[in-house]
Amino acid sequence: MIKVAKPYVTEREVEAIREVLFSGRYLTGPKVEEFEQKFADYIGVEHSVAVNSGTAALHVSLAVLGVGPGDEVIVPPLTFFSTVSSVLHQNAIPVFGDIDPDSYCLDPEDVKKRITENTKAIIPVHLFGNAANMEELLRVAKENDLYVIEDAAQAHGTEYKGEKVGSIGDIGTFSFYATKHMTTGEGGMLVTDNGEWAKLARNIRSHGMTDRDHHDYLGYNYRMNEIAAAMGIVQLERLDDLNEKRIKNSKYLLGRLRELKIPWLTTPRLESRVKHTFFWCPVLIDEKKLGMGTKRLREKLYERGIETRHRYHNPLYKQKVLTEKNPYPEGFPYNSKHYDKNIDYQQVYLETAEKVAGKLLGLPNHPGLGQTELDAVIDSIRSLEV
Repeated sequence: MIKVAKPYVTEREVEAIREVLFSGRYLTGPKVEEFEQKFADYIGVEHSVAVNSGTAALHVSLAVLGVGPGDEVIVPPLTFFSTVSSVLHQNAIPVFGDIDPDSYCLDPEDVKKRITENTKAIIPVHLFGNAANMEELLRVAKENDLYVIEDAAQAHGTEYKGEKVGSIGDIGTFSFYATKHMTTGEGGMLVTDNGEWAKLARNIRSHGMTDRDHHDYLGYNYRMNEIAAAMGIVQLERLDDLNEKRIKNSKYLLGRLRELKIPWLTTPRLESRVKHTFFWCPVLIDEKKLGMGTKRLREKLYERGIETRHRYHNPLYKQKVLTEKNPYPEGFPYNSKHYDKNIDYQQVYLETAEKVAGKLLGLPNHPGLGQTELDAVIDSIRSLEV
């Protein structure tokens, strides 16, 4: 079986973890501080705040910026649900903007249509290792006095016009989940150039404590431990090398598929202003031309020994927690006295998201694949009967 993704660890990570285990210090300490500084240097920002997941990084970011009841936050409909749930955890209202048909990231022109007097922030997701159109999104945000939180959970090392994503908006967030570009098992990071926000984020991630006995803010237990940080330090050192292999594998697959001109398969357009790091190597399936659903296609490839990714089957606005507006009892935050609208997610329809959802397939592209495995992926796709 050619796996679609796998974490890459070496004896260096094992030794780093062993060192922490025998040190007897497991809670947030010098390893976390070292990881934070090195990650900030890598991304090109002044401050990093380590947390225990990418979801926590998003939630803390919104809390730091004061997003709350009555506020709307514009989010994309095609990504993992954390981008939306973090907004709800702040008792704010997710508003969906459509996606660009080439990048699958938030479309700035559609975002403009979603802005109201209640809008407080925009969360562009750099999907699959691509980058959202940050130049236009920042322009829209500046014109409307909005915050921009970059969700870079799938884009470690991705660049937009020579700048690492996460460093471009007001705050950037990252995930270190097991299959991401780099991993700490579980973990996340918030990055920013604003020292006051970073200080507040550190308070919020640790029960809102300003010292051992004083809780000045509503906080959470979102701390990263020393074991995860030790692993992250090593993984960060290897990130660029792993990314280059991922990029090389993805470009080879996409190049071969373009040459084959398969009528039911479309490869993504790659922009020169973006260094795409390919968390996914995505292809778009035309189910009508193929004569079967994308799910069945995935099953056929699996029978041939090829594992693929197939997520985001429906736009997020179709999730039950939204259509039934039940994140909290009695309909809160939608019935908050601070929110005077009657948003109905059952009426939301975003054209591009509807066309793309469920029809994207991620091909194996991880750094461990060699030429033989990559060619096997191509041959399996080519051999499918249409």
